[in-house]
Amino acid sequence: MKITQPIKLPLYLGVLAFGLLSCSDDDDNDIQMLEVPDTYVSSGYDSNVTAEDQVIKELSAMTSDVNDAEAEAPNAGITPIDYPSTLASVTEPNYKALVEDWLSELVKAANSADAFVNPGLGNTPDGSSEGGLLGTRLLDEYGLELEQMVQKGSFGTALYNHAITVVNNIKTGQEGFTDSGAIDKLVEIHGTEPSFDVSEVTAAATYSRRRSDLDAQTGFFFDIKNNLLTAKAAMEGGSQFDIQRDEALDEFLLNWEKSNFATVIFYCKSTTDQLNTAFQMTDGEDKNIALGNAMHAYAEGVAFAHGFKRLPVKMITDSQIDFILNELKAPEGENPESYAFLNDPTLLQDLQGLIDYIKDIYNFTDAEVESFYVNNKP
Repeated sequence: MKITQPIKLPLYLGVLAFGLLSCSDDDDNDIQMLEVPDTYVSSGYDSNVTAEDQVIKELSAMTSDVNDAEAEAPNAGITPIDYPSTLASVTEPNYKALVEDWLSELVKAANSADAFVNPGLGNTPDGSSEGGLLGTRLLDEYGLELEQMVQKGSFGTALYNHAITVVNNIKTGQEGFTDSGAIDKLVEIHGTEPSFDVSEVTAAATYSRRRSDLDAQTGFFFDIKNNLLTAKAAMEGGSQFDIQRDEALDEFLLNWEKSNFATVIFYCKSTTDQLNTAFQMTDGEDKNIALGNAMHAYAEGVAFAHGFKRLPVKMITDSQIDFILNELKAPEGENPESYAFLNDPTLLQDLQGLIDYIKDIYNFTDAEVESFYVNNKP
């Protein structure tokens, strides 16, 4: 099935066209329609996405390294973890500096002989602590799982950031971005492939899929697919479809951003639920595992939010991101107080407040927010 879209004309041209068409017997021949296919076809896909494929592979390799550090803790005895050069080159500079520091701190926590030490309500971490395991999760001394800051934050600060560059290059007609093969780069950097198979996704696309209804084929993942199909068709249709092309590219970025912050909503809810359950458990290893898993969910929410800071094209503002990070007790440029969530159940109210705050930013409906609480998988 193909979707047909008419060209959008400026108002004064529309008035002129109406006058002309009303006097013509051949009016149907003067209207050009954009036909959007329902499948994505690109004969040169692999060669078009060399750079994006490298970024995705480097992020995957770095994630494997930090996962291994957690798995081998304590006393991991691991060497410094490299920050791959291509991934680093597309990362927002301020976040890049943070990742470099986090990788170093993560290695220290993994190599420590100590478990994570909860300083308790109203206290601060021991200055000599390097962090350690809480259950099976590797936290720094402040209770933040740096693995998530490195990986999930990169979905925004690196992958989405690179997508902005590609979109801008397409719109301005930069060399190498003037034919529809440039859209392939956006398919790849999001973590999908031309088939848009929901079982074959990685990186950010994993989470746009989770925030979508796979049976009804509705939601961010499928909106993004349609955006990219439309942009590709518009580029193949010629310059008369530049308006549709640019609108589809803008909607692609917005749907990616919305799926990112819908995922922050998911992790605020997941953290709340997991901490409430853990607080009811008796002290012991099972409770530590439950608390560690809750802080894992918490760190994912922090990372997904923080990764969009300073990105030049987005609906949410940096001040709104700062508010979210402050409520999560992980403000940029300061030592986080993530451990407070392990000690003060009243803070869980702040997580519900953040759900409402993000809902208002993006005008999500109650039904949409409820749907975000589900992790949809094939």
